[in-house]
Amino acid sequence: MKHWTHVETNKRIFLNRWFALTLLLGMVALTASLLAVHVFHLKPCVMCKLQRIPFVLLAVNAGLGLLSSYKQGFFKVTQLCLALGIILGLGHFLMQVGAIPDFCISKRGFDTAQEFSKMLKTSKCSDIAWSVLGVPVSLLNAALHTLILRAGHRFSLRKRLMRAC
Repeated sequence: MKHWTHVETNKRIFLNRWFALTLLLGMVALTASLLAVHVFHLKPCVMCKLQRIPFVLLAVNAGLGLLSSYKQGFFKVTQLCLALGIILGLGHFLMQVGAIPDFCISKRGFDTAQEFSKMLKTSKCSDIAWSVLGVPVSLLNAALHTLILRAGHRFSLRKRLMRAC
């Protein structure tokens, strides 16, 4: 019985650390995104804006996971948020390298010259508006989500192995 209590305590500690880390990740990523727009005046495209959604969901679910007694359920939800981040980040990167079509520029007809002018000023999803050391942020976003999801998956496997013993 003591061993089970020790395992449960370790799991709770890990999950609280996990939630704190993912909450911090979500908040830092959203802050960096907003700083890029409002301080550095980068114009986000539709995909850039969509890539914020997993970070918002991650932060909200991590906060709820910290406060809730249903930690395992919120852990799984944060893993789904990370998977969504991978999909959106890779999708955006594939648009940027031309592997999939850019749906941001699909509009053909314009009613006014202002609409056409606005379209020209808007950032396209296939443009690399923001990069770090030459690496597009969309690819960095997908890589970051992958690394954190892998860490969570590794914990889940370790937990299952401990339960089997």
